[in-house]
Amino acid sequence: MGLEAKSGQIESIDNADDHITLIRLQWPQFAALAWQKYLSDGRGAMVIDLNRAGTEGSNLNVPSYYVADSSESLKQRGGWPDPDIAEVVRTYDPELDVVFVVLRLNGECFYYNVSDDPAPPKAYENAAVGSWQ
Repeated sequence: MGLEAKSGQIESIDNADDHITLIRLQWPQFAALAWQKYLSDGRGAMVIDLNRAGTEGSNLNVPSYYVADSSESLKQRGGWPDPDIAEVVRTYDPELDVVFVVLRLNGECFYYNVSDDPAPPKAYENAAVGSWQ
């Protein structure tokens, strides 16, 4: 079961409940990518960009990507959008958690520090062997 934008409108999913639903639905993929990027680039956050989201029929396409703390990409963006996000990125446990920054349609951003099963290292291991358990 996927997350669908009601009436094809991205605005209908730009709320905290649907942000969490989107994260939970894609958790194994997000966690695997976050762990991979943590290993290669260091601490950071998964960014979910609702401003660039689109629908194709009933399919929802929401761009997401990893931004590492102290990366050139982060510098080009002017840093984290909020001091609280910067603090969470500095202190989260990458073996258990993934930090998400949701870029909202109204220009604001929400952030979430999420833990779920499988933990990021296990999600990455599962992805490497092609088994999403």
